[in-house]
Amino acid sequence: MAVAMLCLGGTAVAQHHIEFRWRGIYFVGDGSYVFNLNRSPNESGLADTVSGFMPSFSGGFQFRKEAAVGLGFSYLADPTGAFSQLPLYVELRSHFTRARLTPYAVLQVGYSLPVGASSEPPITKIEEGGLYLAIEGGGRFAISRSVALGLHVGYRMLQSNQVKRFDMLNDPMLTETVVLHMFGGGLSVYFGN
Repeated sequence: MAVAMLCLGGTAVAQHHIEFRWRGIYFVGDGSYVFNLNRSPNESGLADTVSGFMPSFSGGFQFRKEAAVGLGFSYLADPTGAFSQLPLYVELRSHFTRARLTPYAVLQVGYSLPVGASSEPPITKIEEGGLYLAIEGGGRFAISRSVALGLHVGYRMLQSNQVKRFDMLNDPMLTETVVLHMFGGGLSVYFGN
């Protein structure tokens, strides 16, 4: 919220002749630090451990300053190595002005794919992935017509479905769903064509 207010307040001051291209193909490289808001650990302990650096890359087409549609992916791994996901998403992006400094909002909706499986006898745990949702707001500052820097904060929700299979005969398979509610912030680099 503070970033958006700063951008709106600074728009009049930043009215220089440099304007980021507002129509055409765009690419965004993003690095965020996220931490899990869940504070009730589940059976696997994931709810309290997932945090860290989450890189994201997206690209798409900007029709106008208010409307851009793209595709992207992120990577999230638990520092202990017990959990890793690769969210793939559709991105809706909006910039609110054509000024050099502008606030923006992003909505990402997709599916998170698991990366790897863990096995600790007598249990084999298989990650199945799940729903991914991200909402971000921030500000973008144009360095030139085709390069800009951004600062953002946001919320991310990631669902992880896990199947636990016991290696002993006649033991049932257990299904567990972990929903991670994460808050994060970071820096972005924009490239426009």
